Amino acid sequence: MKDKWYYMVNNDHDLLRSIFSRMPEETLPSGFQTEMLQQIRKEAVRISKRNERLHLLALIAGTMFTIGMTVAAFMYVGIPLIIIEFPHISIPPSYIFFGLLVLVLLFSDQILRLIYHKRYTG
Repeated sequence: MKDKWYYMVNNDHDLLRSIFSRMPEETLPSGFQTEMLQQIRKEAVRISKRNERLHLLALIAGTMFTIGMTVAAFMYVGIPLIIIEFPHISIPPSYIFFGLLVLVLLFSDQILRLIYHKRYTG
């Protein structure tokens, strides 16, 4: 049984060798290596972007899960909602809203700039 298997493997090897020896040798185009490396780089960038999107999606999903679980825990335990009373102010509430919005945007801009500098400069 072993001799028959050995003969089949060696016979296939000889058959493949004879087929490949009959094939004509072809030369590759002059820019083949450059084009191949560019395609590899493009694929690497595509995979990197996909991974970055997946990480962002996981971050958003984790944040939403955490917020949802916190709200559910507060509702289960029965902690009342926090009510903040402001004294009477002669400033219209829209000014307060826009002021808080500017602070939030400035804070998020600073965080995004720090992330950018960590990732691309250092």
